[in-house]
Amino acid sequence: MSDDYTLVRTEIAHLIGTPVDEWSAGESSAVDAIIRRGIHNACHPGNHQWSWMRPVHRFTTASGQRRYPLPSSFEQFINDISFDGVNYQYPPISQKPATRLLQLQSEYASTGTPCYFATENPVHDGANQQHQELVLHPTPDNAYPLIGIYQVGPIRPMSSSHPYFPGGPANKELFLQSCLAATESKVFDKQGEKHDAFQATLASAIAEDLRRQPRNLGQLGGQRGRVRGDVRAALGWRLATLYNGGTDL
Repeated sequence: MSDDYTLVRTEIAHLIGTPVDEWSAGESSAVDAIIRRGIHNACHPGNHQWSWMRPVHRFTTASGQRRYPLPSSFEQFINDISFDGVNYQYPPISQKPATRLLQLQSEYASTGTPCYFATENPVHDGANQQHQELVLHPTPDNAYPLIGIYQVGPIRPMSSSHPYFPGGPANKELFLQSCLAATESKVFDKQGEKHDAFQATLASAIAEDLRRQPRNLGQLGGQRGRVRGDVRAALGWRLATLYNGGTDL
């Protein structure tokens, strides 16, 4: 069975009428750009927040360590960070502005059980990708298992070394149809059969995702989480705006 990257390139080759092994280096790069656009369109469907773009981040603190790396896909935490395991009795760790944590650190530099967190962007040296860091206050005085749900931001580009779509096997068809719709738009400059197939697949995927979500996934950027019963409004908005709002190639 082929991986997702091989499958989508093969399907695009069939659509444009040129086998993959006959693509030039430039054509191959152009197809990869189309795939990135297709993935972006599927991951960001208007005002719907996919549950699979809100993964759990688990890590354990170390005594005396104040800063911790965050996943490369991290955008922001959705809720407070909670203590996991035997330490669940501690109150959740709430977010503060980074400047406030600096002030608190200057006032209280001792270690203890973390009460607050902030996220910071370290200096970018140009040699490595810049990723956000988590800062805790007080600086942990012990090993505390922590857990937080975060919103995924940047999506890693597909390649032979990263050959699978986000969202798991259940969403493979969604991404495939999105990439084919992006190809149709870019190569043939139209919104036709592939566009319609993507719209239908997207509507079905949103309905299924809303069915699986709890009634409220929490706040994101000041907006309350999606309500499970809002399927009709979500789909109506999405189908009306996906390609009309500049998401097309």
